[in-house]
Amino acid sequence: MEDAAVADARLSSLSLSGAVLLGATGLLVLAGCGAGRTAAQPEAGRRTRVIAFVGAASVPPSREAKAAFEAANPDIVIDMTFGGSGTLLSQMELERIGDLYMPGSDDFMDKAEARGVVRPETRRDVVFLIPVICVRSGNPKNIHSLADLARPGITVGLAQAGAVCLGDWSERILKAAGLEEAVKRNVITYAASCEHTQQLIEMGEVDAVIGWDAFEHWAPGKVDIVPIPIEYWQRPPSIPVAISTFSQHPQAAQRYIDFLLSEEGKAIFARHGYSVTKPEL
Repeated sequence: MEDAAVADARLSSLSLSGAVLLGATGLLVLAGCGAGRTAAQPEAGRRTRVIAFVGAASVPPSREAKAAFEAANPDIVIDMTFGGSGTLLSQMELERIGDLYMPGSDDFMDKAEARGVVRPETRRDVVFLIPVICVRSGNPKNIHSLADLARPGITVGLAQAGAVCLGDWSERILKAAGLEEAVKRNVITYAASCEHTQQLIEMGEVDAVIGWDAFEHWAPGKVDIVPIPIEYWQRPPSIPVAISTFSQHPQAAQRYIDFLLSEEGKAIFARHGYSVTKPEL
């Protein structure tokens, strides 16, 4: 009888140990599954960061396009740096960074191609611009031509040539009109970007700037435009975009380019006064 009781006790002990072991194993399995899901969560929530260097000639629509694209593509964030196209190009080249380059005009994209900073096969024109004289609303100084920018008492602001695409175009236009030296005598400041150039006239810091036709739409009711004869500029510059040779995320960068060229992307730029097709001149 005692032997049987001892045997029964041993059997109960073994069964209990087995149950404990089984339970512990089950917990480990469950814990392992849970850990797997937790580890995968951050991976699924990661967003690809596309670094875009964007000329200040397209600040308002580019900000809106970024927001619309990110809303439709939650896996990608467009990290934009705005500034003068030449300054941005130098930064990309020096630091060897960036996924996208979108200068304020095509001549800086030509430079980027020549210097091996962008992939030429990815280059696309997004919109077009027309150079104009921008004056304060109501044109209080009665500025109607480039020659008027050289009148005594007129204050002028120009974008900085070499660093800003608009500055290069301004010099080209004034030289073609034979007014470069005369107008520069009235220049009181040089702007480091297109955005700053537009602000000079919007804030009333100067009487006139040479700018883009889209500037009128950046500050409705505050800026008027005066046409510049086409013989002084000959063709409308484009705002192009291309993938950088330094890009770490070319596929994501291409998705953003595709969005800019889509009907939705073009509509955003059109609302801000940009020509989405090449103007007939």
